[in-house]
This record gives sequence, structure tokens and C-alpha cells, in this order.
Amino acid sequence: MSVLSRVVADRSAILSEIGADAAVRELTGIDPHAQVRLLSENGYTALTLDDDSGPGAGTPELFGFLIDLARADPIVAHILRAHYWFVEQIRRFPDGPVRDRWVAEIAAGKVFGNATSERTGSAGSLSFQTELEAVDGGWLLTGTKFYSTGTAFSDYVSVTATVRGGEFDGKVARIVLPVDRDGVTVVDDWDGIGQNRTGTGTTTLDRVPVSADDVLAFTDPASAAPLANDGPFLQLYLQALITGILLSVGDDATTLLRSRTRTFDHAPVDSPRHDPVLLGTVGEIDAAAHVARAAVLDAARTIEEAFAPARSGVIDPDLFIKASVAAARVKVHVDRVGLRAAADLFDVGGASSASRTTNLDRHWRNIRTVTLHNPTSYKAIALGDLLVNDTPLPANGYF
Repeated sequence: MSVLSRVVADRSAILSEIGADAAVRELTGIDPHAQVRLLSENGYTALTLDDDSGPGAGTPELFGFLIDLARADPIVAHILRAHYWFVEQIRRFPDGPVRDRWVAEIAAGKVFGNATSERTGSAGSLSFQTELEAVDGGWLLTGTKFYSTGTAFSDYVSVTATVRGGEFDGKVARIVLPVDRDGVTVVDDWDGIGQNRTGTGTTTLDRVPVSADDVLAFTDPASAAPLANDGPFLQLYLQALITGILLSVGDDATTLLRSRTRTFDHAPVDSPRHDPVLLGTVGEIDAAAHVARAAVLDAARTIEEAFAPARSGVIDPDLFIKASVAAARVKVHVDRVGLRAAADLFDVGGASSASRTTNLDRHWRNIRTVTLHNPTSYKAIALGDLLVNDTPLPANGYF
């Protein structure tokens, strides 16, 4: 059986297994290590790998899976964001030993985290305080990263750093290290109200020895050469998470209303499940979830249109601009409807739905946390400025 056939055949059962205790894990603070490994051991972390070891799923297929995974457990789906980003980067690598090495690791089920963001400078900046210092034919890596989502669950961590000294001085390096390398410390210290067990937190790099084999690429931040832009992929990934959560909100809203027996003395009807007000609320939640899904998958097709030629070495900046616009539009819409739908769930359940034991607040908390990765208002302003004044979108990691 091919990898694609196997993962398709197993998909429903595996997602059901992951979703079975997701709410309990979230409520009690249990890390989903077993669930991440279940995916890696069954080929899902190699879903987009386009060699003999993987089915080569495109961006729309991947995002369809991510929505379903987030519906089952948005924590697990979020953990793999940097991993699928890494796989896309490897897909664009030319044939050779570097590509072969990482393809083999991905195919073997290895999981890749990230150490990119820092708590210095402006968010989204492509300059880094973390330094890769040239020393005696190799390098030493020193710095502190935060928002290292997924790294606590990973086998490798991808790090961005500014090179100091040597022939690559001033360039930005992307380094891939095993998380157990001497000098690498991963601390799961994210204490957010939502998405709380995603392995997000601090990665400290204390004079970590780095060899040429650990360096994925050097790039010149001052170069005008066109590059593939992973921003739309990474930003739309967050909207896929929200969409999956919205579908889960719809599931809970339906279950809640079917189970209710009490209503208010002044309600329109005696039976909650036939109450037109509550039925209308469930219908609006369902519509928000499925329109969000359609929007995410449509934008994913636009991203794939940019990625497909890039995997053959052809970079079309106009296609990546279209992808950035598509992802930004989805964010502005989905953030707004997502928060409202997650709050409306409590109208369906009534006062008892606010009990902490129901854990229904996790949906709103998780959506609110995901929306804060970058300001919705700034995205809307950037879109408006583009449309009205032809102002280019900001050239940073959020577009």
C-alpha cells in the first residue's frame, strides 16, 4: 500500500483517537506527546514529502488535513506548524546530499521545531540578536529564542541567527540541530490562556557547537534577489487552526442543544432543542465554521500556485504577493467570526455551560490566543492601504 493510500485509510481512526481525550488533556494540562508520535509513526508528518517516502500532498490537501486535525485537537495541530514549514523548505531544495539527508529524517518520522522569534526588536523583523560566531573552522551559536512552538515535542530545532565573522559575516543562517545537542535548552514556559500545551516557550543556545552539516542555508538580508515567501503559509496555518476549532464549537453546540431539557420560564418554547433562538445560534456557528473552511482552502490553493514553481527553482514574486493577500483576507474575516462563534456557544448551553468542568471556554481561549499572533487590525489596514493607495504589503514575517 502506498504512503498516500495508508494515511488516507487510517485518517478517520487516527483523528478519532487524537480527539477522544483532547478536552481532558487541555483541562488537566497533559502534554500530547503520544498523539504527536501517533501521527509521525503513521506517516502524517511526511504527508507533503514528495519523494518515494511520501505522498507529496499539496498545500490544499495539507490544510484540509490540518483543519480536521485542529477539530480533533488544536494543540496537536499547532505543535506541527514549524514542522510542515520545514518540510516545505526541504521540498524546494535542489537534489543533493543536503536534501537527501533531511528527506530521510522526515520520512523516518522525525519532527522539527523552531527557534526563530526573539523578544527583542520589532515583532516580525528579519534581523536577529542570536549570533553564529565563526570559530576555528566551525561556529558557536549563542542566543535566546521565544515562541518556540513545537520544539518541546521535536527531534530537531531549526534556528535563525546572524553570522559574525568569517566568509559569511552579516548573513542570516538557518541551522538545524538535534534538540539534545550540548548547549541547547528547551523550556516549555508558555503560560498563555489558550494553546497552552503546544511546547511554546524559551530555547536557550549557549555556545552550541555548529558544523557545516548543521547549516541549511545562508541568506543575505540585503539581497534584492527574489525568494520564496513562507509568510502566507505560516499565517494561513493559524487560520486553519481557528477553523478546526470552529468546527469543534459547532460539534459542541449541537451536542449541547440536543441534551438540554431545562429552559427559562419566558422562553419562546418549552423544549430547548426546538427553540428558534437557539437553533438560529447553532446555525450561525455552523455557517461561520464552514465558510471559514472554504476560505482557508481557497487561499491554500493560491499559496500552492506560488509554491509549485518555486519547488522547481522558479520564484514568481507576483504569485507570492497574491498568496500574501489571500492569507491576510482570510485572517481579517476568520478572526472576527471565530471569536464571536466561540462566545455564542455559551448562549446555546445556558448558565451550566459556564461550569469549569465542561471546559467549553477552551474554544474561545484557544481562538483568542491564535488571533494574537499578529494584530487583525494591522492586517486590515495593510489590505486597505494596498487597495486604495497601491502601498506594498509590509516586507516581514507576517505577510
